[in-house]
Parts: sequence; structure tokens; C-alpha cells
Amino acid sequence: MARKVPVTVISGFLGSGKTTLLRRLLTDPNLPQKLAVIVNDLGELGLDHEIISSVSDTPTLRVTELTSGCVCCTLRSELGDSLLALARGEGLPQPPEHILIEPSGIARASEVSFAVNALSFDGPVECDAVVTLVDLHNAERAAREHPELFEDQVRSADLLVLNKTDLVPDEAEQRRLSTWLATLAPRAQQILASHADLDARLLLGQIDLLTHHDDVPHDHAQHQTQPHQPVAHGIKALTLATPFAIDWSRLEDFLDSLSDRIFRIKGIVDRHDGNGQTTPLLVQAVGDRIDWDELPQSSALSRAPRRLIFIGDEAVLDDETLRAGLLETAAVDGS
Repeated sequence: MARKVPVTVISGFLGSGKTTLLRRLLTDPNLPQKLAVIVNDLGELGLDHEIISSVSDTPTLRVTELTSGCVCCTLRSELGDSLLALARGEGLPQPPEHILIEPSGIARASEVSFAVNALSFDGPVECDAVVTLVDLHNAERAAREHPELFEDQVRSADLLVLNKTDLVPDEAEQRRLSTWLATLAPRAQQILASHADLDARLLLGQIDLLTHHDDVPHDHAQHQTQPHQPVAHGIKALTLATPFAIDWSRLEDFLDSLSDRIFRIKGIVDRHDGNGQTTPLLVQAVGDRIDWDELPQSSALSRAPRRLIFIGDEAVLDDETLRAGLLETAAVDGS
């Protein structure tokens, strides 16, 4: 199974907080420092590039600045060349574990994600998610003045970060704006943030499937949320054991039913193949995209505990509801 480097697009209108978020990601002590960043700033002086580069001297970090204009105009050339070079680890001690792209505030997120998806057919990259930051205080003004661009960035998102809530302290107003944005992107997960202060591990889905162990053996009938799992700013990770073979079509339907409420799902399950045979699968879902890979016996992941990790708004990660739905995906005799 060829390794592909996940790529996260950090989109958002001018002043929404993209660079602040990137700086937080690059300095988060909980993240493995094996990130690479592609920055596309406006103008001849790439200020974002300098700001982001200044926050880390990690040898496995590289910040590549696109200099030939807006990223939308260089999708087939400079962006592609930069992505592939980074994914291969050219000029780095080792390839990065994750690549972040920060397009300029006037870039269409749909075109950037399309370019990454196009490269994924033959290249060692895959589009992991589109995260769009929205300046909640100025969102309606941006939508009035640049409706097509603003809506493209919002509609393309798997995760909408409603940023700068400190400037919109009234909770009723926050709910009104959230409801309005949900009409533009009904399948996107929403989270509130101030100063782009988010848990980087949850944002990038970097919860280790090999080392994320429970303190006691799992009894799926008596499952409890693990107390050490990260929770920050309304984002939560909930792990559910899957000590049974699953019917893939049922699991796919179950995951799809959650796409408008849960940002990311990842984990390892055993697929029922008939005649008592099973195949371990690495399952990953972001928004309404569901991917799976068969794990060879040589992979360490094939021996990891069978479980799914759900990442999303704390309010919708209900243990009992999700566990009941997951149990419904279990294969039955003859299925």
C-alpha cells in the first residue's frame, strides 16, 4: 500500500485568521514536528511566509512560498511541483507526515482542493480536508462585497472554524450567524474559536492508532469515553471499540449518515468477507468522503486494536447513540 501524504487546505477570506492558525499548528507541542507548509501570499513580499517560518526551526519543517501569483493561477505548475517535491521529502531529512496549504484570502478553495485531488491519482499526496476560517465579526460584510468568493470558500469546507468569537460575544448573534453559514454549507462541521485557538491533533486527525490505547480491556457493552482523550474548544475525540466483524455496506451507510455532524472518523475494523474470513481495513472519513485501504499482514496497523475514533463537536458525540449505530453495522451469519 503506497503511502500518501495527507494535505490539509487552510482556506478563508482576508483577515480570517489563517496565518494565526498555522502558527499555532506549527508550535503545538502535541504534534509531531514533521509538517511542511505551502504559503501563497498576496504581493511581492510574502509576509505570511516570513511569519510562519519564524515560529519554528525544526529541520523537518519546510515553508514553500508560491511567488508567481495567486495559487489559483498556478494550480497545474508551481503548486503541483511544490506539493510533489514536499511529499517526496526533497531537501528534507525525511518526508513530512502532513502538508498544509494556505492559499491567499482571494483564492477559491474549490480550485485548490480540486488540484490536490487531481495530483492524488498519480502522486504521493491526498486531500485530507478543507478547513475554512470565517471572521465571524465581518462575515456578512465579506459575503456582501465578495459573494462568489466567500461562498466558494465556505461551501468547499469540511470544517468551518467560526473565528473571532471574542468580537461577537452575544451568543444569540453567534447562533444566528452559525445558522446562516449552515445554509451555505449544510454538510460542514462547525466549531467556534477565538484567535484560532484549536487543538491541532484533532484538526489534523493526528491521533495515533497504534499508541492510543485504553487503560483497561474494552467491553463494548460497557464502553466509557477515555478520560485522557483530548477535548478543546468544543472539539472532542471519542473512541469506540469494534471487537466484531463489520458489514462494509452497513458501515459505509452509517458513516455517511454522520457526515453533516462529525468532522472526521478514522480507525481500523475487520470487514466480514464471508465463510468466516475477515480483512483488516484502515478507514478514514472526512465530511462526506469515505476512504478505506486493506491492510497487509506486514503492516503494524493490521495488529492494532479494532476501533473507530470520532472527532467533532462535543455536543453531537453522544456515546450511546454512536455505539448503538456502530453495533448495527456488525456482520451477521450469512451476510
